[in-house]
Amino acid sequence: MNRVLLVDDEVFVRKGLSSLINWEQYGFEISWEADNGEDAFKIILEEKPDLVITDVRMPVVDGLTLIKKVREIENETKFIIISGYNDFSYAQQAVRYNVLDFVLKPVDQDELEETLYKLSQRLKLEEIESEKQQKVIAEQIITQILEGTFEENEEAEWTRYLNLEKEAYYYLLVELNNLTHVDDEATIKTLVTEVPEIILKLTDQKNQMLVQQQPDYAVGILLPESYLKTYKGDIAVFSSEFKKILKQKSNKEMTVCIGAKAKNISELKKSYETANQIRHYKYILENAKEQSINYETVKDIEVKYNELDAKIYISLMEQVEENNIEAIKKTVDQIFLEFQTKIFTPKSVKTSIDRCVHGIIQTVNDMDGDKDSFSTLKAMLDWEDDNLTLHELKQRLYSFIIEGSTIIQSLRKENMKGDIHKIKSYIENNYHQNISLKSIANKFYMNPVYMGQLFKKTFGVYFKEFLLKIRIDEAKKLLRQTDMRVYEVADKVGFGSTDYFVTQFEKINKLTPTEYRNQLLKNNVE
Repeated sequence: MNRVLLVDDEVFVRKGLSSLINWEQYGFEISWEADNGEDAFKIILEEKPDLVITDVRMPVVDGLTLIKKVREIENETKFIIISGYNDFSYAQQAVRYNVLDFVLKPVDQDELEETLYKLSQRLKLEEIESEKQQKVIAEQIITQILEGTFEENEEAEWTRYLNLEKEAYYYLLVELNNLTHVDDEATIKTLVTEVPEIILKLTDQKNQMLVQQQPDYAVGILLPESYLKTYKGDIAVFSSEFKKILKQKSNKEMTVCIGAKAKNISELKKSYETANQIRHYKYILENAKEQSINYETVKDIEVKYNELDAKIYISLMEQVEENNIEAIKKTVDQIFLEFQTKIFTPKSVKTSIDRCVHGIIQTVNDMDGDKDSFSTLKAMLDWEDDNLTLHELKQRLYSFIIEGSTIIQSLRKENMKGDIHKIKSYIENNYHQNISLKSIANKFYMNPVYMGQLFKKTFGVYFKEFLLKIRIDEAKKLLRQTDMRVYEVADKVGFGSTDYFVTQFEKINKLTPTEYRNQLLKNNVE
């Protein structure tokens, strides 16, 4: 409720104003009265009312002088002047001193109520802006504390400003996992609002704690140790329950990281840093999906920069090229078991994942494939930005590898089709040479039987028939356009035996090469 000071040397005016308006309806209450400007000035300095309604002509200190004195000190207090004199000079001075309204006596109820309504709306907006500004200042202070960039002599002042008690604190980091980039931003903003309510309910506390949105889809919480009384001071038990409720409310996977206990405000930096450091332990802790990651629990675990065993990588690539789905699944399981048993650092995990991904992409490129044909590639390349859990990372990698294996299998078939077209073109350009199914199969590194089957399947004709047809068609051309002898034509189109050429020519055309040429000559004469 906004507090009002009425200032008028006539008591009946003050009483009349008190009863004339339904002050509470507009969010105001009459808290003080004064019959002169001097007393009013003291009340303003000591009590800081939200609104002062004052007469102009009063003994000791008049209304305008009162406003002037206040304005010399501050510009926050709101003023409304009431006066029985319609003097333009009063109005001019009122404007100069940023007075809200100038109301003539007798006071018109509607006019004053309209002024109060407008003022109540203005005060609400100012309160909202003030809260926003205070929040910004608080966040700036918290940031400096967490980064350790504050001076020791500021500690007591900031502790008071933030209403921090002199006790131990934990910095908790709630990371949103398995991002979809559809509604994640909205989820984080909702969490910033809901987290304090959840914690207060869990801990049976009333005082708000500091909560702030952090980069990479996370929420930071400054949790006083005193809030853990219900859990007998066990932060791990509390965070496990806290995480369960968060998941129920948001239906999202999350990781809760508990930083080192800070005994005072100056140690908050360490709590903040350690909470962030252990975010990636979810890749090596099997139970991180169900439980929280506590710095005190993992601080003695020595993470190591390891490399994926070359034998595992080689086996995986062989299985991918063979499209052995069952073997691929076992190898992916083995890779993630390596991450856990050998305690890979986050960087080691990334290096190992990248090696598998790039190996498959390189194989596709080597087979003249297009990496853009992968539907899972972008998700796989962005996995770090999506805050994946260990389980989801494994699933994403497995899906990518299976798709890669399918693409490679398809490319192999396509490449064989490409080879068979090359073989056809080779026959068309080299039919006159001593070529055979076996010689061409050797040239193109293919099994002769398989090549013969693929040729028939692709072109609908056997290799031998195709080669024979090309040679006979070329022979007919030479018989029409040249005067070469039959044995010369046979040799020219690749027949080693003239007799075989004549036999095959007659079989296809029902005429011998000589009869074919003579018939052409006879037709031309006629």
